[in-house]
Amino acid sequence: MPSLPASLTRRQLLIGGGAALGAVLLGACGGDDDDPAPAAGDPGSSDGGDGAAAGLVLVQFFGGPMFTPGQVRLPFGLGDVDGLIPTERTPEQLTVTVLDPDGRALGDPVTVARHAEGLPRAYFPYETSIDAPGFYTLQAEAEGETLELSFQVHEPSQVQVIQPGAALPAIATPTVTDAHGVDPICTNDPVCSLHEVTLEEAVGAGQPVALLVSTPAFCQLAICGPVLDVLLEVAPSFPDVRFLHTEVFADPYESLDRYAPVVDALGLHFEPCLVLADATGTVVRRLDTIYDKTELEAALNALVA
Repeated sequence: MPSLPASLTRRQLLIGGGAALGAVLLGACGGDDDDPAPAAGDPGSSDGGDGAAAGLVLVQFFGGPMFTPGQVRLPFGLGDVDGLIPTERTPEQLTVTVLDPDGRALGDPVTVARHAEGLPRAYFPYETSIDAPGFYTLQAEAEGETLELSFQVHEPSQVQVIQPGAALPAIATPTVTDAHGVDPICTNDPVCSLHEVTLEEAVGAGQPVALLVSTPAFCQLAICGPVLDVLLEVAPSFPDVRFLHTEVFADPYESLDRYAPVVDALGLHFEPCLVLADATGTVVRRLDTIYDKTELEAALNALVA
């Protein structure tokens, strides 16, 4: 992993996706909060810092060293001092612009539609291409005001999270017949159906793979459970894709300090994470932290095209 401040443990990163680095403030996987908290300016402040306007802030669903030059996906939501605002109060679309480190706009403004199909909350999955490392600013227009959040694109050597173009690691993930040291193999209730084969077997089968790393029992009211539900709903429509789910923790009911091998293998410091690989085992896309049925179906259709 990249070096972290002494006060920031890996568990804190897994819980908050990098919140202590000023990046993501999510309802904690493993915590009790129902909603992500605002993530602009001073965390928890009523004015939302430099990203607040008219009581609203942008809520980041990403953080920490995740992005390298190339295509980046920046999912975010709208919140106030109480957390994410309800879906019915979230605009159907927002106009988004990204500014480079010198404050220049990267291209024309883009309209981003609200996504929430199958989820208890709404978000906006903005994507763009960024050529160089640096600190960038995302601006979104909401209720006639300009809201901002900052994010960083890192040098590839500074990012351990698996990137598109890398080989999906062929490791023995837990199955119903062999837990491979992970207990329980699935904290969903009931245990989900995506534990029939190991990742090693799936990668070697010569078909596209969709691997979700999430821990439903520890954030059922946040997002790990809902994104697994979305995956389970969509999977039957893509019979040519091998779907797998694996937990974050090796033994969560005993300790939250030991992680399943997949966490290190993928270089994760956040959850959930859906990794999509083609039939050769090459990663083609990640859907980090949050996705809905619409976005997932689009990504899977591209995978099998």
